[in-house]
Amino acid sequence: MSILQNQDDWWGEGDDMFFIDGAKKPTVAGTGAEDYFLGAWGFKDHPFSYQLYGAPIVEKGRAGSRSSVYRFHLDSPMVFGTSFKATIEHGNANHRSDNYYSVAYWYQTEPHAPFPSLPPAEQRLARPGAGRRSRKQPPDRPGCQTKSQQPATTLRYPRSYRSLCSFTSKSRCKGERQH
Repeated sequence: MSILQNQDDWWGEGDDMFFIDGAKKPTVAGTGAEDYFLGAWGFKDHPFSYQLYGAPIVEKGRAGSRSSVYRFHLDSPMVFGTSFKATIEHGNANHRSDNYYSVAYWYQTEPHAPFPSLPPAEQRLARPGAGRRSRKQPPDRPGCQTKSQQPATTLRYPRSYRSLCSFTSKSRCKGERQH
């Protein structure tokens, strides 16, 4: 996952939550991004890289800074049968406006059902500035969703799939792309 900070201070306090097979409450609930990516104490402001986890890019906590972190679940797979949803808050209680970018990989057994069609290219392109809000704006302003309404991408695949690494951030406002 890569982070582009839109404001100063530490970005990594958002809780990670995993919803397996349609669970309404998190099946796995973590204590924050820095713990999920196994780099407690704010990654000590320096990069590190290991076989299954790391933070190869760590910049100071200032607006415009970038960080990049990864974790592979080869040693601790999150197995699912019908669906898997992974979310992370943007800071404690979603109070931050940073941009999060992510990718997910999984292993699956064969044969499998056909993959769903991708949305048209124009729906998959990033829109700079979409959904940003300043810290001073209330979360219930028109056009912005409250925390309980915030969607997160849900991956729905046949029972034969097995997840090894997946991370998706919650969207902040209507119209913002799912990551």
